[in-house]
Amino acid sequence: MPKLLPLGTGFLISALVLPCSFSVAQEIPTYRAGLKSLAIPVPSSELVETGSDYRVLFENLAPTTNRLIAAFIEAPDLDSIRSQGSTALNRYALVEVPRRAEFANVTIDQFKEITDSLASQLGVKVDESIKDQQDEINRRLKALGSKVSDVTLEKPVQLGTLFSKPDACAYGMIMAISSGGKTKKMMIGVTTLRVQSRVLVIYTYNEYKDESSVQWVRTTDEHWADVILQANQ
Repeated sequence: MPKLLPLGTGFLISALVLPCSFSVAQEIPTYRAGLKSLAIPVPSSELVETGSDYRVLFENLAPTTNRLIAAFIEAPDLDSIRSQGSTALNRYALVEVPRRAEFANVTIDQFKEITDSLASQLGVKVDESIKDQQDEINRRLKALGSKVSDVTLEKPVQLGTLFSKPDACAYGMIMAISSGGKTKKMMIGVTTLRVQSRVLVIYTYNEYKDESSVQWVRTTDEHWADVILQANQ
């Protein structure tokens, strides 16, 4: 089963500058994936979903192996995007589904194989593919007409497993990203979920300042995974 899920390591493409008051709906919104309607609440009070009109701006930021189904950013950043301004995203989250496995029914045992495979991808393979990711980021920036200087990625600091449960597992890393003479460190959480027998991949980003930045991702990802699973029972 893991061979059918080339989740990819291109998630770092999302750490970009995007050219871009939002109220959260009372009902949990649903998104289509693999013939299923999946309920996905907001991950935290700081983030809002972009909505379909602005979600398209984030589709080019997903790895080619995945399809974006939801994007969450901070409300001031959404306001900036709506006013056609530019903003450096410091805290945001993307929900994606693996294209080649979107319609696959995944058992608990198969999900365990998938998370074990992802752990390998986020280890040695991430380190080996840094140059490819960096080149892909810069190609996509140019395709979007961005004036941002070329992006340089540094080797990530692997933090290992953030949490592990039967239907949810998350891994973390810290990555330094440089552009235009400035460097920003991002805490990145990668969570795989088994929801209604489908697999979702969630990427959570938070600017790294200290240990509290790591803890925010760890706590948010685990709480969000629990809430998503509960909403889809």
